[in-house]
Amino acid sequence: MDRKLPQKPEIERLILIAESSRNILSNDARAIAQRLNVVSRARTSLKTHPKRWLLGGIASGFITSMIFRRRSTTPPTPTPTQTTKNRSLTLTLLGLTLTAIRPIAKVWLTEQLSNYLTGRSSALQPRNFRTPSPSPKSF
Repeated sequence: MDRKLPQKPEIERLILIAESSRNILSNDARAIAQRLNVVSRARTSLKTHPKRWLLGGIASGFITSMIFRRRSTTPPTPTPTQTTKNRSLTLTLLGLTLTAIRPIAKVWLTEQLSNYLTGRSSALQPRNFRTPSPSPKSF
């Protein structure tokens, strides 16, 4: 015996099914869009794993330099400046320090220039000087 449902509950059931299908499809579409957004994924990866990216960059640069290094058949002859060039420890450490600071300084200067050009420099911002309001005199 096949029972026929009344019209109203059948419509409500179909609406609930359509609503749940719509939610599932929107979640799937959101997940696919997130997987295809390479820029956002790379930015997130850089923020969450900066040490891995740094070590990977250093390793790939080292491997690339090893691959593309020119191989000479004869040993290089030392020039007079190379044989007499002996740096002191302080000069060597100073050179290494300047080499390490250079990328940080470049980023900082770029940010300062960007702020200056966009008008966000602290020297260019108008200051709000308030004139003191007269205080009521107490008697």
